[in-house]
Amino acid sequence: MGKTFKFDVIIGEEDMCDRDHEKKRLVSLIKRKGRMVIYSLRRMGKTSLVGVCSKKLKSLDQKFFHLYVDLNEVTDIDDVAGRFRSHYEFALKEQLPLKNVKAHINALVSRLKLGLPGGMELSEEYLMSLFRELKKMGEHYNLALVIDEFQGIAGLKDVQAVLRREVKKLDSSAIVLMGSNQRMLYKMFNDKKSPFFGFGEDMELKPIPVDDYLPYMNERFAEADMAIEADVAKYMMERMNWIPNYINELGAWIVDTMQGGTQLTRGHIDEALESAARSKQGRYESALYGYSIHQKKFIKAVARLGMVRSYTGKEVSDETGLSPTELNRAGKSLEDAPLISRDTENRFFILDPFFRRFLEMMT
Repeated sequence: MGKTFKFDVIIGEEDMCDRDHEKKRLVSLIKRKGRMVIYSLRRMGKTSLVGVCSKKLKSLDQKFFHLYVDLNEVTDIDDVAGRFRSHYEFALKEQLPLKNVKAHINALVSRLKLGLPGGMELSEEYLMSLFRELKKMGEHYNLALVIDEFQGIAGLKDVQAVLRREVKKLDSSAIVLMGSNQRMLYKMFNDKKSPFFGFGEDMELKPIPVDDYLPYMNERFAEADMAIEADVAKYMMERMNWIPNYINELGAWIVDTMQGGTQLTRGHIDEALESAARSKQGRYESALYGYSIHQKKFIKAVARLGMVRSYTGKEVSDETGLSPTELNRAGKSLEDAPLISRDTENRFFILDPFFRRFLEMMT
């Protein structure tokens, strides 16, 4: 089977465009058992990058063990403990022989049965026992702990304190924290009062250059007897906010819906974007359900303006007809909403380019 545009899945190395520098750096950090914070906008490929690097390390070292934990949408320490437990048990079953899996799970259960002083909650007790088991595993395996959507515990200072205390004990393991809400992450790692203040070294996943994405695109468009030149590829990437997942989604839509033998133009890109956005109408109408009139006006204004530096600025006020006070209230209520994101310059924008096009068509 030929090369295809893949999106909304964790991709392997054969489907990953570029990221050679990031892969080399992450592999090196894990080998030296370092600490790192990987951040970017959503859908830039953080999870896939870690997966590719882990697979490479496993191929080089059968004693490598990778524990991935996703903290998206956790609400308290019980949720956090539950995520660690499910991901830990899955990692054991996926990476170790069955007899070893039973031994590690039994060891963890035994630690819990011993009980700990201080009347600690069961969830904290579980986390402490799990990290003790991870430290023990680190004596026999090259362990890498990866915690994704780390901003999920931004409002849970007690959980941050527990994890920071336990992570410090894993002195023979690599620790990688990842997140997609840069505003929250900045506070977590730069506030002197935060448990994770100054943690690790940073790596940002930046947009892939056009010169690197162009051969990747043409390799996949060629399967449908299509081709794209650099200027049109750049236009397509700009419309997709330079986000690989959305670039690939539009690429797949073009392959599926347009005739072969096509030299793609900007007109083709616009046509494909509009038809793809229309196909998601029901989903996007549902996404807007429950938002207030003022919030919807604000979201539509951001879609039309593209990038918004201040949500109380004149351009937003002119677009919405709302007062600065009303805009301030609407903007603050949407700061961490899934429909709106901030770039590295702290500007508001609509992350999903198909949703943005849908909003533009509504006005």
